[in-house]
Amino acid sequence: MYPILFRFPDAIPLLGGHALRSFSVMVLIGVLMGAWWVGRAFKKQGIEQSGAVDHLVRNALICGFIGARMLYLVVHPEAYENLVSLIAVWQGGIVSYGGFFGGAFGAWLFARRWKIPFVRLGDAALPALFLGQVFGRIGCLLVGDDHGAPWNGPWAITFSGVEESLIPSHLVGVPLHPSQIYLSLMNLVIFLICITIGKRRRFDGQVFSVGLILYAVGRFCVEMTRGDDAARGIYGAFSTSQWVSLGTAVLGLVMLIKLRHGPLTRGATPPGHLAKATVV
Repeated sequence: MYPILFRFPDAIPLLGGHALRSFSVMVLIGVLMGAWWVGRAFKKQGIEQSGAVDHLVRNALICGFIGARMLYLVVHPEAYENLVSLIAVWQGGIVSYGGFFGGAFGAWLFARRWKIPFVRLGDAALPALFLGQVFGRIGCLLVGDDHGAPWNGPWAITFSGVEESLIPSHLVGVPLHPSQIYLSLMNLVIFLICITIGKRRRFDGQVFSVGLILYAVGRFCVEMTRGDDAARGIYGAFSTSQWVSLGTAVLGLVMLIKLRHGPLTRGATPPGHLAKATVV
């Protein structure tokens, strides 16, 4: 475990004494990789207007972090203290599914502003989310977040109780499911499936809808190996994320059925289609 990569020397102005955290670094790498992928996907779809990728990434990040924090407060209302706490993602406490749908809302705003069909945008951008999470979940592993349940299987992992780790003290040294690795590999597999489908897609929204279904099913299954019940919230037989996964799978299936006989957009955007778009 390496929750803290290093601390800046006290002699460095502003940064002195502060820590560079592994989770933050991995999330940043994930964001950069996702933005890189979106840039490639936009070029393939003929969306090459200046600032488009930056605008989409900015919208998705801002709305995603707010959504992740809001869902955490729904699951843990005791964390609410004042209006500032509604958006205080820097204090920790976020739920990835909230970030998923918050980011989707930000992407929807982008699609409206730039006059791009939302499902077409989803085909281009959704794989970037899975690619980014490959790295983000490694960050979870490095800090002991989203840990697995006790398990004596052949690839169980153990955590040491290092400074500022998130692993509970009673689980230090206990063999656990490597749930973070499961999630990272799951996202990698879904990313590869999505880009394969993208090369042969038959209608706008095919990658988007299949990606939603695959992620929902995979996440539902991996949740069975998790051991942080208090943090993720358990309601009846399932965790918060499992309930959301069920709804996401239904949404993806409905989209797949409704869109499968729809149009397919290939190549560049028609001339003038984005001529009136403005960046905010």
